[in-house]
Amino acid sequence: MGEEGLISIIIPVYNVSDYLDTCVTSVICQTYSQWELLLVDDESTDGSSTKCDEWAEKDHRITVIHNQHGGPAVARNTGIGVAHGEYLYFMDSDDWIEPDTLEYMLERMRQYDVDIVGCGVYFDYPTRSKLKVYVKKDCVLSREEALHMIITGALPSYLPLLLWRRSVVQEPYVDVPCYEDYATGYKWFSHARKVAMFTTAKYHYIQRQGSILHTSRRDKFLIDIYRERHSYIVEHGLMAEDESRAVTVRNLIKLAKDFARKPLDKKERIEFMYLVRENMQKYMPVGIKQLGLKRWWRLQLLKASPALFVRIV
Repeated sequence: MGEEGLISIIIPVYNVSDYLDTCVTSVICQTYSQWELLLVDDESTDGSSTKCDEWAEKDHRITVIHNQHGGPAVARNTGIGVAHGEYLYFMDSDDWIEPDTLEYMLERMRQYDVDIVGCGVYFDYPTRSKLKVYVKKDCVLSREEALHMIITGALPSYLPLLLWRRSVVQEPYVDVPCYEDYATGYKWFSHARKVAMFTTAKYHYIQRQGSILHTSRRDKFLIDIYRERHSYIVEHGLMAEDESRAVTVRNLIKLAKDFARKPLDKKERIEFMYLVRENMQKYMPVGIKQLGLKRWWRLQLLKASPALFVRIV
């Protein structure tokens, strides 16, 4: 599956002219040189298309694909379709990576004979940088352990934090309005024999106003993603149905709690609680032993009164 040792780096590009050079330069400067960079231009209108072509002229390892505007999922699937590498690595076009990122991740992929390698991340704000890691110490996980951790949020779904052996990328990248990584990552994890996670951070995730993260109220889509994930897990026998139901309810309770605390209109928050409560009925019954006392108490509160849930939680 793919050219041995080659890492295919896939970057969707759409109107990021101010950031693209930094992103591509961080790839050019990698200590590991056996890579191809696929810049999938999503019909940019700010000069990013021209910058992509200029970069391709400078380095033969860079290929530009000019798509009709279809969004990041279409762009990533286009990249996957033409990639030649044994490994796949995904980046966002306004972020950047440390110079030894590819070398570090590939060495550990080979050393531990795993199919996915994950690292931490730096959230880079205008005046500070915040480190986020997902494990307390470096570890190798079985497929079952990794899958349970990713669907409970203990491991990242965010694609750029992970190096993927091409053989696990079997389903298309899911084309949904938001939370695409949540809708896709667990499926690829389900095909891995083993996953290695490390406390070292290599990816710089630029936090800027105007990005999708900060301009969309996307929480409602998570309910659909949780439903699809439960169906996929049960259908493929990846987890016992009662355990999958309990995990789904735990995730919905957390979603409700986080949304209740958002600085939004109270009416909007209460309406969302009704939506969560309605969808949660599909996974009942789930008991206190499966949820833990705090989650079980929040569940009872949400069932009794969404308005009270918003006020108290």
